Amino acid sequence: MTTLNSPLTLKNISLRNRLVLPPITTNYGSSKGLVTQDILHFYKERSRDMGLVIVEATSVHATGRIVPGSLGLWDDSQISGMAKLVKTIQKQGAVAIVQLNHAGAKCIPEKNKRHGFSPSSVVFRPDVEPMTMNAEDIVQLIHDFSKAAVRAQKAGFDGVEIHGAHLYLLSQFLSPLTNKRKDRYGGDAKGRATLALEIVRDVRKNLGPEYPIFFRINAEERILGGQTLEDTVVIGRLLADAGVDVFDITLIAQGGWKEVDNKILLTGSSALPKDQPSGANVALTIAFKKEIGLPVIAVGKFGIGQAAVNAVKNEKIEMIAIGRQMICDPKTAGKMLAGNDKDIIACDECLKCFATIGKGERMACKVNQDLPF
Repeated sequence: MTTLNSPLTLKNISLRNRLVLPPITTNYGSSKGLVTQDILHFYKERSRDMGLVIVEATSVHATGRIVPGSLGLWDDSQISGMAKLVKTIQKQGAVAIVQLNHAGAKCIPEKNKRHGFSPSSVVFRPDVEPMTMNAEDIVQLIHDFSKAAVRAQKAGFDGVEIHGAHLYLLSQFLSPLTNKRKDRYGGDAKGRATLALEIVRDVRKNLGPEYPIFFRINAEERILGGQTLEDTVVIGRLLADAGVDVFDITLIAQGGWKEVDNKILLTGSSALPKDQPSGANVALTIAFKKEIGLPVIAVGKFGIGQAAVNAVKNEKIEMIAIGRQMICDPKTAGKMLAGNDKDIIACDECLKCFATIGKGERMACKVNQDLPF
């Protein structure tokens, strides 16, 4: 019988259990994308009992940062700090993966630099003017992802995750909401997947056949006209053929269009509404896994209760991600594995963590005021 404590082998890596720390943007990095002492503290505290740790969205280019303190792998000078972070995580017994990302038009503003890259100039921030990417920009982006992946490998990471979700740049290409292109990078789900496929193939070529590649993808976007599960299955099959080993299944749980400063912006959040139960994303994850057949990570308020246990035991989902709950109680994973749910300091879903990041501030938590510990 498979339990949360059951080990798991993925290609050439072995996980001691089925729990995953998902990529949580902290804004604790330096302005130059470097690992800081606060980053090391945050991950050390949260790696002690995890099977797998996915380091937060790490930018492949300086103009692709989500927040001012995003980590980076766009330059060789960032490798040594990342190597220290890898060792910190692995010393606690967890496997270390890093998520590679470009924020696209959701990036922070950059003075005197070309930024706000986008498939079709959809606006996400009133202070960033989106710029439709040309063929040259796309070639450069593929190069940026591949170079960052090679740097991750040099730093000692056990694998990389390519971020194709949450309406960042690759997700913008995948979504019919944000991709209105008429060239080969647009059109139906297969056409919209072209950029992601070219990146995965190039990363695979540069990392070799045995190095694990994860891909984070929206199962669906709960906004009118957004990416559907049917779209995601089509895209998932293509990505699996291109070299993806594991899918990290998330979603846009809520969002829509709003006017800010006389601009129409698209908003979207991965946070499940407060009235949604623990494990509310399981059905989508199961449906995707049934069609694709590769190992998956499920996410969605798994911190307390039987949802995580049932997803692994009954639904045969390989891995369970515990995110916000690990922010407020970094010992949650150990308590879950020991069956001591009653001792968990519960997240009250106030979304202060999201709110502070959204303002470009350091991540804070109403429950855990001792962050980054």
